[in-house]
Amino acid sequence: MRTAVILAGGKGSRLNFVEKALLELHGKPILNHIIETLSRCVDEIIVVARDEEQQRKLHLAGVTIVRDEIQDFGPVAGICSGLSASSALYAFVAACDMPFIKANVVDLLFRKAEGYDVAIPYPPEPLHAVYRRDATIRAAKAAIQRRKGAIMYVVDQLQVNFVPKDEIRLIDPSLCTFVNINSLEDVEILNKKKLCD
Repeated sequence: MRTAVILAGGKGSRLNFVEKALLELHGKPILNHIIETLSRCVDEIIVVARDEEQQRKLHLAGVTIVRDEIQDFGPVAGICSGLSASSALYAFVAACDMPFIKANVVDLLFRKAEGYDVAIPYPPEPLHAVYRRDATIRAAKAAIQRRKGAIMYVVDQLQVNFVPKDEIRLIDPSLCTFVNINSLEDVEILNKKKLCD
């Protein structure tokens, strides 16, 4: 069984506090693009919201929505909450601002994670990686206890298989899977032209 955890809890501070996951790209919210892709390669999708209000906004059929157990601690808390709700040994973890995630790249990362605690593209993309559930929860809880909010602090506690992006290029030549949206201008540009299919 495979799980995907989508972290949607960011406050959108660089986007005038607009819900990044709900920004429309080519006629539908970014989150819907991600869910459609991931539903082809995982058995379970969990979306992590920052609070009850955001949880209501993100209501989606067939998707489990959980909240950050620890408020205002960023992606480390989100990963911990998402993995805690998962029933799979491994989970793909992604940010909610990556609308062009490729199912074949996710498949590759699941294969590369076998025997490790995490398979992460290199140079590091910690919010586009496959994590072993129990080991990552332990590392995330330890990071939270030590007030270490950087996701790479968690990664450094794990047995890592770094997957070179040159290897990923063989199945995603433009590395579209890593394109992320950081501003409203990014959305405008991507709505005007299709950079990735």
